[in-house]
Order: sequence, then C-alpha cells, then structure tokens
Amino acid sequence: MEPVGQLRRPLEVVPRGRPYTTIASLPKNSTSLAVRAVEGGADAVMLNIEGEDNSHPNHFGSYDLHDVYINDVISTVSVPCGIFVGGARLLTEEYWERIMSSAFSFVEMYAHQMPAFILSDPRVKKISAIATGYILEQVKRLSDMDGIEAIDVATVPHQMQGAPFSVLDYATLGVITDLSAKPVLLRTQKRLTRADIERAMGLGVKGLVVDPCILSGADEAYGSEISQLAPERTPADAPEGRPDPGEGVSSAAGPSV
Repeated sequence: MEPVGQLRRPLEVVPRGRPYTTIASLPKNSTSLAVRAVEGGADAVMLNIEGEDNSHPNHFGSYDLHDVYINDVISTVSVPCGIFVGGARLLTEEYWERIMSSAFSFVEMYAHQMPAFILSDPRVKKISAIATGYILEQVKRLSDMDGIEAIDVATVPHQMQGAPFSVLDYATLGVITDLSAKPVLLRTQKRLTRADIERAMGLGVKGLVVDPCILSGADEAYGSEISQLAPERTPADAPEGRPDPGEGVSSAAGPSV
C-alpha cells in the first residue's frame, strides 16, 4: 500500500473545468458504493463514523469498527476521500490520531462538535457543517476562520428531509452565500431538480454534498442517483475506480438559519 501522505489526494472545493463539485456522502462505508459514486460522477467520497441520526443506521460506530472498510475505499478509488465525524463520541486528540492513520483528504464536522485543535492540523482540509439554529453572525465568523475550507449548509430538520426544495430554502441559501467568506456547499437534504441545482449555483454555491436521506436506499441504484445530481461528465474526465468484488440554533443575539 502507498504511504499515507501519497494517498491524501487534494480536494478541489472550487472545481476547475466543472460547474460544481459533487461529494458523495456514502450511505455505508462500502467500497462497492464508493466505486458506484465515482462512476456516477462524484468528485470525492465521504465516509461516516460516530453518527447520531437514526435515519442512517450504517453511520453508527467508531473508526475502530470501520477502519478495514474505510481503508479499502481509500486504496480503491482515485478521488479524494473524506470523513464525516458525528457527535456520538467525544473526539479527543488521541482518537483523532487513530482516525488520521487513514489517508483522508478532508474532514467534515458540525461546527459545534469540531474541537479547536482540528483547525490547526495541516494534513487535511476542514469543512464546517452548519445546522438549523446557528446565528448568522456565527456562520460569518466560521467562514472567516483560518483552517476552514468551506461551509456545508445542512440546515434541514429531520422531519423535513426528503421534501421538495422550497422558496424559503432558496432564500436562506442566498443569505448564507452572501455572508460567507469561504465557498458554500449545499447538503442535499431535500429533493433537488436540475433547475433547483442551477438556481443554487446561480447564488454562488460551489458544490453539493449528496446526503443519503434523499436516495432510494438501493445499492444498485446508487451510481445512477449520483449521476442525476452531478454535472454531466465526459468519458475523458471520469476518475477511475477499481470495482470491488464484494463488500469488503436559534438565539436572541441575532437572526438564525
């Protein structure tokens, strides 16, 4: 296997030659799903640990329970691989070093769960997710922080996930892109049409993080569902991936989102 440093493929949050970046947050830490995501047009894949959301049971569990599957994904696909760390367990510096034994290119966490020491780690790019209830001034300050590469707008409450993208969603996204000093990504927690995606990119959004909550849940359909959200890709642009033979805040201090 290649040394870890050589496997940390750089993530282009602002794509070159592509209308926007597509990051596939995998429904489970599976090499076959990662390959399907890349074949469907994903520019990067994101694995998941320490999940708290009951709608994604495969995101539960620690790095130590998933490390074999995680490392198989990283060594198989040719695109950058990231990790979303949920809040089910306190992220200590010791635990972080275990996670970083895998060759991740980027890490994403909700800002209220991300320890400050993560910001100063030069090995990976950092994406800060924002949830409903964050004060807009907090979002602006997050986007000004050194070490934050992008803001992921993940503000849809659980009970509204999977609903159609609304005018209010569009308005909220516009406010956030206007105030953010860093590139803004949109997590697809609602169903998006091609027209919705074009409107979002017209606001200045730089990419999508494809959330499993809007997908069918069928493994065989995953690549096709990613391709419906990703920009059209020519064969010459498509990254390579070796097929896998098996599964290996609301506040009185100011307006909020």
